[in-house]
Amino acid sequence: MKLLLSFPSHLHGMPHTAEVILETGAKINIDRANVNAVCGELIIDVPDEKVEEVARRFEARGVVVKRLLSPISWDEERCIHCGACISVCPKGVFSFDENWRIRVEASKCVRCDVCVKACPLNAIELA
Repeated sequence: MKLLLSFPSHLHGMPHTAEVILETGAKINIDRANVNAVCGELIIDVPDEKVEEVARRFEARGVVVKRLLSPISWDEERCIHCGACISVCPKGVFSFDENWRIRVEASKCVRCDVCVKACPLNAIELA
């Protein structure tokens, strides 16, 4: 499962992610990171059996944790199946099925926002 971690500025400079990995033994994959002087945001992929423990450990450190059950929202009725999202998505979230209609594998999404900007009909948004 993917988790969105938001680190307030007062938590910068500490190896929270490394500590949680060592404490839980979870094999965490960092899908996306954005860190600046004001805040930090990570999207991590955590094995399902470790999600609750990992989330608790981050929350105990003051990190805001959001479970990303579906990182994006796709409005199939609005979609014209043009494929613009396919051409820009770096993770292969979107593909054509055998009938040339868009297929969405939301579990691959890292919320980079590129597809949202590329969609000509605003059929995709971050959840």
